[in-house]
Amino acid sequence: MQSIQHRPGCLRYGLRSRLFNGALRSRRRCAFTILELFVVILIIGILTAVAAPTFFDSLLFHRVESAARRVKADLELARTQARLTSASQSITFANSAYTLSNVKSFDKPSAAYSVDLKKQPYSLDSATADFSSAATVSFDGYGTPTSGGTVVLVAKSHQCTVTLDGTTGDVTITSSHSGGRTAKTPGS
Repeated sequence: MQSIQHRPGCLRYGLRSRLFNGALRSRRRCAFTILELFVVILIIGILTAVAAPTFFDSLLFHRVESAARRVKADLELARTQARLTSASQSITFANSAYTLSNVKSFDKPSAAYSVDLKKQPYSLDSATADFSSAATVSFDGYGTPTSGGTVVLVAKSHQCTVTLDGTTGDVTITSSHSGGRTAKTPGS
């Protein structure tokens, strides 16, 4: 009598076996051929070749913008230091580098504060300063600059101009990029 009765575990095992075998067969049908893999790799290669120049151009733009923000921040630092100490504070630009007088380096307290814009992380092609035909600007004890002027930062097709207002001491950044786009960052 026992052979006539169905055991519940046997029925489930048979169903599992049929589902498992069906899954294996469907897996075999879903495999990729060499041709399909080659086409996908070719498409990825084409997209990379198209996107790479734009990506590297945006990295270059970021370097110029970062350098401009650094120059702006350091001009504002010199102005603030002059106000805090009630003493004259100056920034001298020379050969794509600049130095703040009477300010110690944050990394090396025994050295003067200086930044070279041709070195990493900025790697600019050039940085020129013009403060009424001079490469130095000073702030008096009230934070007023001796003259207004500009610092022009260039890396290939990207250019940023940091402008110091001679009367207010406000600093602004104007960017011009390849393709003729321009942007202006307001002062403090």
